[in-house]
Amino acid sequence: MRWPSWTRFALLVLGGMACLGFGLLQLRYQQLVTSGNQAVAAQRFDSQAYERARRFWFANSEALRFNQGVLAFRAKNYARAAEHFRQVAQQTGNRTLKARALYNLGRVMLELDEVEGAAELFKEALRLDPADREAKFNLERLYHFVLLKEEHYGEATLQQAPGVRDEKHSTGEGQGRSKPRPDI
Repeated sequence: MRWPSWTRFALLVLGGMACLGFGLLQLRYQQLVTSGNQAVAAQRFDSQAYERARRFWFANSEALRFNQGVLAFRAKNYARAAEHFRQVAQQTGNRTLKARALYNLGRVMLELDEVEGAAELFKEALRLDPADREAKFNLERLYHFVLLKEEHYGEATLQQAPGVRDEKHSTGEGQGRSKPRPDI
C-alpha cells in the first residue's frame, strides 16, 4: 500500500514537531539541573530547580534527589539531607550512587554527632565500593580518634577527630569537616 505524498509529508511534519518538542523538553530539563548545580555552588539554598526538574517524566529522579540532599546539607538542614540520602540509598539500583548516598548520609550523621551510625554507614559504603578512599579514611579516623578515645578516656567528641574529611576528590590538605560529595 502506498500512501499519498501529502500523507507522508504530514507524517514527516508531525514527527519533526514531536522531535522538536521533545528536544525543547530536554533543554528545559538540562537548564533546571544546571540552575540547581549553580545554586549549590553559589550556596543559594532556596533554589527549587531540582524539585521542578524531578517533575519531568524522563528525569533521573534518584540523581536529582541526591543533589537535593547535597543542597540541604550545605544549607545545614541535616534532617532534610538525611531524608534525601536515605531515599536514594533505599531506592536506587545504581551501586555507585548508593555508595555515595550512604557516604553522605554518614556525613550527616557526623554533623548530628551520631558517630556509631556514621561508622556503620561508612562501612556499608565501603562494602559497595571498596576503593572509596574517603569513606575508608573517615572510618579510620572515627575509630582512631573518637571510638577508641571514648573507651579509654570517657567523653570524646567528634570535634577531637582532626582530619575527618568528606569530599571525594579532596587533596587531603586541610583538616576538619567540609561539604558532602559533589552533586552528579
